[in-house]
Amino acid sequence: MLKMEAPHRFIVIDDDPINNLVCEINIARFNSLAEIKIFSEPEIALLAIEEMYRHTLQNIPAVLFLDINMPTMTGWKFLEEYQKFSPQVHNQITIYMLSSSMETVDKEKAEKNQFVKGFFSKPLSLDALKQYLS
Repeated sequence: MLKMEAPHRFIVIDDDPINNLVCEINIARFNSLAEIKIFSEPEIALLAIEEMYRHTLQNIPAVLFLDINMPTMTGWKFLEEYQKFSPQVHNQITIYMLSSSMETVDKEKAEKNQFVKGFFSKPLSLDALKQYLS
């Protein structure tokens, strides 16, 4: 995974409230000024992303951590819907899969997806954030 400039907006999409809390704590420790948006329902996250980026003319880069296995919409289905957004949105959001899945097929699928930049194992650690996002 390539390093990038430390982002200020983070979006977490996961149905697990404990994982969301861990993400929020570690992201805040990584960047105390970060804007953190947590979604337990991927469908709501898609609507929010569309709203956040629909009318903006400014560049607001974000890192999005996406769980794979969720009950109402998988991370893969989320990516299919995300694909419909404009290139302006795609250029501002860097997506990482965040999963407890250690399945090789999931990692390979993530590597092949044009929108996914990497794969993080749960729980999201402060060390991982520092290593890949600093």
